Amino acid sequence: MEQNQNIYSTQNETYYSQIRSQIHEELWRGDWKALYQSVSRWQQAERAQPVATFIENIACLFINPPAIIKNKRYLETVGNKDWKAVLSWYEEFEDERDKHNPYFQALGFILLAPSKKKESIERSLQENPNNAELLFLQAISMQDRNASIEKLKLAVQQKTDFPAALYLLGIFSLQMNQVEVAKGYLEQAVALAPDFLEAHYQLGSLYTLYVPEASEQAEVHFKKVIELDPDGGAGKDARKVLEENALPHYGQRIQGTAGRRR
Repeated sequence: MEQNQNIYSTQNETYYSQIRSQIHEELWRGDWKALYQSVSRWQQAERAQPVATFIENIACLFINPPAIIKNKRYLETVGNKDWKAVLSWYEEFEDERDKHNPYFQALGFILLAPSKKKESIERSLQENPNNAELLFLQAISMQDRNASIEKLKLAVQQKTDFPAALYLLGIFSLQMNQVEVAKGYLEQAVALAPDFLEAHYQLGSLYTLYVPEASEQAEVHFKKVIELDPDGGAGKDARKVLEENALPHYGQRIQGTAGRRR
């Protein structure tokens, strides 16, 4: 029995060593898609692994899976115990050389206390001024919408296939009363990520609220929302818009005003 336990322990150590090396290499080169796949397999092999859960949810910000809505829920509900486990792991995982790598800097930024984030992201961008992920993270941490938009534009210039950045450009542009510009960004986001639930919802809302003659376009996006989220809040709200001619509950409003879909 003891011999079997020792073998099992050795197998676990070997597996962890391999997965650690793999995710280190993938993070170093900024291969978020490979990283997402690796930690998803890790999750399957070791259920409720807090480190794998954390990396999986961060990686989905920078690629196209529809898991971005899962990411939002995770960041809002992750428990202190799991967060501490991730912090402890990252302290051991990152070495001195990694501290100058932009992708490690991006992960480290997310783990920092809020009071340290501004200084950290500015320092990282001094070392890596054209890194799309760092520009994106700086944009979402700023209080100035105009400044955030400029940072997101720079991020998209560096990484053209960046649906999350395009989505935020759409949302921020709409908040700045730029309906046509917002529509263009959101359309680009769903073109790159066809299962991007939030982008479809906001496009349907935009057409409904501000382009009343575009009811057919709104319907296309709301039907996609229902397909992607049939039992969730977005899907239920989209169904009300289509079946009851209601205004979208979660749609972005410009200064509290909106039109109505005909």
